[in-house]
Amino acid sequence: MKVWARKAALGTLGAMFHIGGERARRLVAEVLAAEGDYLPLTIETVPTLQGSIRFFCLGDISLWRARTLYSKEPETIEWIDTFTEGEVFWDVGANVGIYSLYAAVRSRVRVLAFEPGSANYALINRNIELNGLDGAVTAYCLAFSDRRRVDTLNMRDSGFGAALSSFGSSIDEAGASFTPKFRQGMIGYSIDQFIEEFDPSFPNHLKIDVDGIEDRIIDGASKTLADERVKTVSIELDSARPDHTDAVCRKITAGGLQFVSKRHAGMFDNGPYSSVYNYQFRRSDVASRNWSSKT
Repeated sequence: MKVWARKAALGTLGAMFHIGGERARRLVAEVLAAEGDYLPLTIETVPTLQGSIRFFCLGDISLWRARTLYSKEPETIEWIDTFTEGEVFWDVGANVGIYSLYAAVRSRVRVLAFEPGSANYALINRNIELNGLDGAVTAYCLAFSDRRRVDTLNMRDSGFGAALSSFGSSIDEAGASFTPKFRQGMIGYSIDQFIEEFDPSFPNHLKIDVDGIEDRIIDGASKTLADERVKTVSIELDSARPDHTDAVCRKITAGGLQFVSKRHAGMFDNGPYSSVYNYQFRRSDVASRNWSSKT
């Protein structure tokens, strides 16, 4: 395929998202396979107790995320299962929306999903549309930090389903600097400022998975965390960074939330992410609802 033809085909990829059936999958795969850049399109259906969720997957990473819905972060699934219908869940660092969609289907909650990465933002919206969940899940292409600012999202991988990006600095989840593959322009807010300015549905449950600037986000959410309407928080932190992690945990508990557990799946017991856990907190007057106390 000539370069100009490939560029034209790629330019229509958004429109092709709406073509149904095997023909669409074949066309997209053929276009993106030109010059050796293969990116298969798959519609993956994942069953849940409340019905199936369909995921629009471009490439292996987004497909892997769909297929590991239950196994990658079982502690997150168990936490979402405790939500009550009608509550509000904020998914900060939502990626392609795996847990946002699960929460909407499983627990019947209102979901606000925040994902600054352009490729992931395209997929999360396609997933919302594919499942007819636009009345329950709303996604925003927005980064959170400690203040309102215009900056860049520093990306180590800009592909579909990729993670490990950092807003406003090139610091990874381990606190080390990295050289971005791509710098994407992005607008950031503190959570407190975002709520004050736009008055969105207030979070009862808050998930933060941002790979490196958790301290800045928590700094910008002190007023929100102190509000009794926030019942639970789950935040991914690296226990190998004790100064960083302990400071974040202290600021969360200063808002009146109690530490419950830190957990990760067995697949992460060894390897580069063995020290990364989801730290979970709940307000003291919120029933445990069978939460695990494993540490």
